[in-house]
Amino acid sequence: MSMDGSASVAALNASLMTSSITQRLESYSRREPSHSYPTIYRVPKSMRHIDVDAYEPKILSIGPYHRGKPQLEAMERHKWRYLHDLLCLNPEVSLEMYLIEIKSLEEMARSFYSETVELHSDKFVEMMLLDGCFIVEFLMKLKKSSLEFIFQSKEIEEPMFNTMWILPPIVHDILLLENQVPFFIPQRVFDLVTVSDKHRYTSHSLMELAFYMFNCLVPLNGEITPMPVSSVHHLLHLFHTHLLPSPKFINNSVGDVSHHISNHLHTLFNTHFLPIVPSRLRHTPTPSSERKAKTIPSATELQEAGVKFKKMVKKAGSFMEIEFSKGIMQIPQLYIYPNTNSFFRNLIAFEQCYPNSKTHFTAYAMFMDKFINTPKDVMLLKQHGILQHGLGTDEELAVIFNQLGKGVNFYYSKTYLSNVYKEVKSYYLTDWHRWRATLMHDYFSNPWAVLSLVGALVLLLLTIAQTLLAILAHYSKPSGTC
Repeated sequence: MSMDGSASVAALNASLMTSSITQRLESYSRREPSHSYPTIYRVPKSMRHIDVDAYEPKILSIGPYHRGKPQLEAMERHKWRYLHDLLCLNPEVSLEMYLIEIKSLEEMARSFYSETVELHSDKFVEMMLLDGCFIVEFLMKLKKSSLEFIFQSKEIEEPMFNTMWILPPIVHDILLLENQVPFFIPQRVFDLVTVSDKHRYTSHSLMELAFYMFNCLVPLNGEITPMPVSSVHHLLHLFHTHLLPSPKFINNSVGDVSHHISNHLHTLFNTHFLPIVPSRLRHTPTPSSERKAKTIPSATELQEAGVKFKKMVKKAGSFMEIEFSKGIMQIPQLYIYPNTNSFFRNLIAFEQCYPNSKTHFTAYAMFMDKFINTPKDVMLLKQHGILQHGLGTDEELAVIFNQLGKGVNFYYSKTYLSNVYKEVKSYYLTDWHRWRATLMHDYFSNPWAVLSLVGALVLLLLTIAQTLLAILAHYSKPSGTC
């Protein structure tokens, strides 16, 4: 082949490659202006392998990631039944109208997933419609039932709700990170089904129905912070906002951002170089140090140092609103039940994956991880009314908290609890509190140690008394006595 022929072939190949790469780049750049990042992710392997079951659906598939798994097929017939019920609820809206609406949202919905969804357009739209209808119908039926069937033996219209075991796994599956659909899918379905020219089928918004389910899981204040529907990514994200501390509490807890930035190099020095400095030269750690924030004594150790624990009695916006002042730690009550581990892990996974998410929940989980090390810590918090659980043993709960931080990347000094870390550590490291903790741990940790210490003190006092008596007897002898 001539030189000119080779050059032509090379130019043709380059042109084809340019066209192919350009098309691929365009596919990655096609995003709605208001949506910059995916919000529905696969859980990172570094977190998943710690507790696989916490991220896997038990009976229900929502969205594409677990679609078609054999163990989840039984619930598919309920999705079709719910679609039928929904179509009957508002006959003014035809199935074709639902499909047209969902079809118009297909491209945007696909962009919410971190992985390319390899489903034909018709199958994807069908999946979105079925899953969106299931969520809407489930939340409406749940609110209508008022959960009375759990506490009273009575028949209700919904067949699934007459089977008590099935509700916890459904709620569990609805709040998995990998089991989500964009919130605007059920919202559009809800808008179509609930409002007609003649009737309004419910006086609640979809968000209010979701908050009702959340309050069944984690009872909080009845107040719902107003937020635009367009800002909600999916149900797990809405659950996340439901649990977070109030903005007022966060603003009062977090130091000035510029202060954190100005101390960044100082933090790096303390994190990487401070460990090699002799301890006598670093007796008082720098408050802004990331190294200092990473460690916090357990509840039992803090009690030995004189810290008093109180269940927060004032109205708290979240169980995450922990306060520490002058040796007193106030913590809102938290109830742990079997599904709590999964909810905690998926909330942490969401914060780890979504770049625009605040890490407030991760901060709380990491604090409790350090705070609760052993069953003794669990028992201590139970005695003060701070912690209740429905698990088998206190040890089981301690293990759950100790596992939450594995595989998680986290900056302690940048969180809403950073000041609590600093104040608790500063209190604990005060000489008198540290000595008190050592005394309590070494000499008052068990009855035999207490008896041994008392015996030693009694012996010391008797020895002193004997010496004093001997001295007094010596000086009380009459003068001239041999």
